[in-house]
Amino acid sequence: MSSCSRSSTGARRVVLDVPYGRGSVQLPLWDEPDVLLPGDGPKVDPEKALMEAVEHPLDTPPLREVVGGREEVAIVVDDDTRPPYARALLPPLLAFLRENGVRRAKVIVALGLHRPLDEGRKRAVFGDLPSWVEIYNHDPYRDLSPVGDVGGRRLLINRHFLSAPLKVVIGDVELHQIFGYGGGAKSLAPGISDAETITWLHSLLTHPMARPGVLEGNPVQEFLEEVYAKVRVDFSVQVVLNMRGEVLCVNAGSLRRAFLEGVEVVDRLYKIKVEEPFDVLIASAGGHPRDVDLYQTQKVINMVRAGLKEGGKLILFSRCGDGVGPEGFARWLKEGLGKEEVKRMVEERFEMGLHKLYLFAKGTKEVDVYLYSSIHPDLVRRAFLKPLEDPREVAELVGDGRIGFVPFGTVTLLCK
Repeated sequence: MSSCSRSSTGARRVVLDVPYGRGSVQLPLWDEPDVLLPGDGPKVDPEKALMEAVEHPLDTPPLREVVGGREEVAIVVDDDTRPPYARALLPPLLAFLRENGVRRAKVIVALGLHRPLDEGRKRAVFGDLPSWVEIYNHDPYRDLSPVGDVGGRRLLINRHFLSAPLKVVIGDVELHQIFGYGGGAKSLAPGISDAETITWLHSLLTHPMARPGVLEGNPVQEFLEEVYAKVRVDFSVQVVLNMRGEVLCVNAGSLRRAFLEGVEVVDRLYKIKVEEPFDVLIASAGGHPRDVDLYQTQKVINMVRAGLKEGGKLILFSRCGDGVGPEGFARWLKEGLGKEEVKRMVEERFEMGLHKLYLFAKGTKEVDVYLYSSIHPDLVRRAFLKPLEDPREVAELVGDGRIGFVPFGTVTLLCK
């Protein structure tokens, strides 16, 4: 992540290799930062780990017994805002199901309110799938069926999933800034639920316990506990990825149990205790696909904020090759609202897109956040960030303060 050299005056010069898009940025500094990396472990062979997990699942019979003669399956998978682990897991899982009597599969992309995958993006996520497999983009406004009252609200779920004789969910367990953790029932709500439920779940972001790494007391997780009980899932595969997006472990079986096993691994690898907050943090979203747009990049601020002193500086690297992100967010960004105005509006009338601007406003309170990206500087400022146009400016911004470097900021949680 870094290399050292000396200038003609004898001063040591450090060059950081900062993940950025599909490559990296070389960042020269005069002082060696503390590198805050997640834990790691040997990557596994995804197919072998999957086969072991489906033969020895948690709280369910082996998958071949779960199939039980059913010929049609619906499989929920993540979209391309996550690393494309499904490309390694889905083909062997489908082959296994085929060997055990399944003749038709519907793969449902858990988009929530994200934009649908076109054919090129589908191929990038899933590869080439056999002709008996159809891929469906979830639509939060259509093709929905009610599952009843959950958390005092009417919950609608994708009808293709609900009507399937065999229901399978594939997900990756990771930290999430509102839900506490991704994976588990999050694939159902917001993944394949109705727009009203999705919006309501995100409105809980103002709750003090709706934060990364928190299950107990998190109102979102309390809602999802009811989802586990209300929506039948026959089998689940939950993976934990390393910081490079490679599969570290595979848990299978009941959706809830496989998820909770993954949470234990995530806590061990991705939570880093910071004894003394830093004056300056240099953080990358982690490169593609984590830094696909400004909307996704915001997560980094929330994940690392606890490791930064009040009045400190966060210097963020995120290519944002797809621009600012969803249209709802882009529309609010162009309004040029102030922080207090955003806070008031969210409290009075929650709306998706505006919620992301609220998170930017909250995350930049009492700290300065700089962003090096491909986005126009005016739009960067409207997200309450300071545009950084040349990485060489960082050496001056850092000054004499204590520096931390977070190469994979979207997945690394700094804790006090």
